Amino acid sequence: MATASTRLQTAHAQFDAHLPSNIRPFDSIDLAMLALNDRGVIQNCSQTCEQVFGYRVDELAGRHVSTLLPELIDTELVMEDRINSRLAFLCHCAIPFQARRRDGHCFTSELFINRLNSQNVVVLVRHLGAAG
Repeated sequence: MATASTRLQTAHAQFDAHLPSNIRPFDSIDLAMLALNDRGVIQNCSQTCEQVFGYRVDELAGRHVSTLLPELIDTELVMEDRINSRLAFLCHCAIPFQARRRDGHCFTSELFINRLNSQNVVVLVRHLGAAG
């Protein structure tokens, strides 16, 4: 049975394969994937998290997403079995979020958040640059 991470990687590969040759596909170097439960606890993440955040994949499992995205510490990700509408709106508008590496270095990021299934949320984090 495919894991959430495997399904996402497959979906990205299929998406990238159908892009016209003049459009660059997602750059896996700056796009980290986090699979969370509804309470924001990291269940799984992509290998890219190691480069983006400085944590090994096994170190992140069981931690709250606010370890990496401090602004989400008091944010309910899911409300009435849907992504929090305010959070979804902020992500849709490409509002930058502060992200924090293991070494304490902060950088700005863009979030893409979606419901993966009835019990999980997927967050894609794109590194935008150093926080000001």
